Amino acid sequence: MKVGDLVKMKDGYSVPGIVVKIDKDFYGARQAYKIYNAARGQTLHPRMANGIGPTKDGIRDRVMIIWPDEGFTYEESNKLEIISEHR
Repeated sequence: MKVGDLVKMKDGYSVPGIVVKIDKDFYGARQAYKIYNAARGQTLHPRMANGIGPTKDGIRDRVMIIWPDEGFTYEESNKLEIISEHR
């Protein structure tokens, strides 16, 4: 994804918008402390973390888009679909 690309939202109806600005690695993390093999009903505390594992969504970019009907908004990069790439 680059500045000037034509995009739309992946879920639901969306009119096309134009990418204005991209903030790299704005949301998320690659790894997190996790609790593995916890029994059902067991009380969990942050000190009980027994491993480090990957996060569900990983690192995502924050993208500023100008929509013809809403103006400027920030969206997460994984919620957008590229329609046409700017050359």
